[in-house]
Amino acid sequence: MFGSICRGLGALFCVVMILTGVAAQSPTAVSAASYVDRGNAWYDRGELDKAIADYTRAIASAPDLAAAYINRGNARQDKGDLEGALSDYDRALELNPRDVGAHTNRGNVRQRQKDLEGALADYNQALELEPREVKALYNRGNIWLATGELDKAIADFNLAIEGNSRYAMAYNNRGVARQAKGDLRGAVADLSRAIEFNPKNSRAYINRGMVLLLQGKKAEAEKDFSRAVALDSRMKAFIEQHLRDRFPGNR
Repeated sequence: MFGSICRGLGALFCVVMILTGVAAQSPTAVSAASYVDRGNAWYDRGELDKAIADYTRAIASAPDLAAAYINRGNARQDKGDLEGALSDYDRALELNPRDVGAHTNRGNVRQRQKDLEGALADYNQALELEPREVKALYNRGNIWLATGELDKAIADFNLAIEGNSRYAMAYNNRGVARQAKGDLRGAVADLSRAIEFNPKNSRAYINRGMVLLLQGKKAEAEKDFSRAVALDSRMKAFIEQHLRDRFPGNR
């Protein structure tokens, strides 16, 4: 019997299969699965070093257990150990080249390393295996957005939203893409949805405020900026710099 365990990376995707039907398994497999389970418990509590230690024990016990590599990669990525995470995802994909989550998470690491070509290849592979995989669509859309391929970005965000109609960050980033294309009304609609589904996202308020300024709605924009700062006081300096960059001489 197989069980599915998903260990997320904030907004990132993973799918991990581990053995849970231990009755018919060897002592080694049972031990490895137990270490993975305990590592997952540590991970959920934010105890990343302890989680990594248990995933490493699982790998020592069962070197071909892809789940342990994927979950250790997730924990390492959370700690900022991108090279370690990349190595773990590489090994997991050697063991199971069709693991959609491993491709997606390796793409996330590569994107953080500014290897956009490598990240795009991983997201494309994930989507070849699972064309409607929401996280891969969202993350590929982010690459298109970063490289100025706005129509491609919007197309991927559209599909991500079709898969998850409450995906706040997909609405946020589609709003950013629409604003860049000059579709201010569509941008405000998307950013409002992003705020509806995640009212604590200070960046969505800032993004909507910037679009409202472009529409000449200064009072409404100021309200959004105030909400953003109330959520995160660090956003004040960010907003002021953004305003200087985008609206020189306006403030």
